[in-house]
Amino acid sequence: MKHIGIAVTDSQDWTARALYEAVTRAGGSPFVFRLHDVTTRMLGETELVAGDMDFRSLDAVIVRDVGGGGDDTEGMSYRFDVLCNLDEQGIKIVNPPLAIQTAANKHMSSYLFKQQGLSTPDTILTSDFDTAVNVLREWGRAVIKPIFGFKGLDIHCVVDDESSKIRLIKHLERRGVLYLQQYIPNPGRDIRVFVVDGQVSGAIYRNALPGSWINNLSQGGAPRHCPLSPEIEELACGAARAVGAVYAGVDLIEGEEGLSILEVNGTPSGRGIFEACDIDVTVDIVRYVMGEVDG
Repeated sequence: MKHIGIAVTDSQDWTARALYEAVTRAGGSPFVFRLHDVTTRMLGETELVAGDMDFRSLDAVIVRDVGGGGDDTEGMSYRFDVLCNLDEQGIKIVNPPLAIQTAANKHMSSYLFKQQGLSTPDTILTSDFDTAVNVLREWGRAVIKPIFGFKGLDIHCVVDDESSKIRLIKHLERRGVLYLQQYIPNPGRDIRVFVVDGQVSGAIYRNALPGSWINNLSQGGAPRHCPLSPEIEELACGAARAVGAVYAGVDLIEGEEGLSILEVNGTPSGRGIFEACDIDVTVDIVRYVMGEVDG
C-alpha cells in the first residue's frame, strides 16, 4: 500500500478532504499534515517528522497548501525547504516546490509566459513612480497586483486620474514595487482551467458579483460550466508547463483579440469546478501520483 502525504493548512478544506478520499479510493494510505507542524532533526542523521510520523515512510506528498501570508517570511521559507528536503530524499512532491514558487510569483510567471510566446496582457514592474504614471497614461486603465498575492486580495483597477496616482503611491510605499498589468475589457468573467499532467480536466467561468470586476470565487464570484476549446486547452497547458506544474488552475481572460493568460495557481481549490461541473480534479491528481510512485 502506497503511503501518500497530503500537505494542508486546513484539514477541513474541501480540496484537502477530496484528496484524502481520492487517495483512499485509489488504494493508498493518506497522511494529512501541516507543513507548519514539521520538525527537522539534524542529530547525527537528518530526520523530518510530524508527531510520530517519520517522512521517510512516505512514497509521495501532494501539496494542497503551503500556508503563509503576512509577516511569515521565515516560516514560509522553512516550509518550502521542507518540501525541497523531502524531494532530495527521493519522495515524489506534487506540485514540485519550484513550480509552486514560480506560479505564486506573478513577476516570474508573467516573464515565462512572454518568453515562451504565450498570450498574456502587457505588464510592467517598476519602483519608479513616474514610469508607472507614464504607462498608466498610455494604457488608460490598468490593474495593480501584489507580486505574491492570493484570493484576489489587494488587487485594484486604476485609471489616469489623481485618486489612482495616490493609490499607486500607497502601493509603492507598502510593497516597494509596482506590478501593473494592462486592463483587458472582458465580459465580466474570467476562465479557470484545471490542468493535470498536461491534460485539461475541465474549466469554469468565474462571474463577478454585480458591480464588481474581481472574479475570484473567494471574493464572491460564481462558478459556471465553461465549454472547452482548442485555444483554451493549448493556452492552459502551455501556462502550466511554463511554470513546471503537474497540476494547476490557470486563469484566462477573454479579450477582443482572443484569450490571454492572467496567472497560474499552483495549489488551486477543486471545489468550484466540482460544484459547477461535477468534475473532481483530485481524482486526476491522485491517479497521476499513484502512477508515478508505482514506477
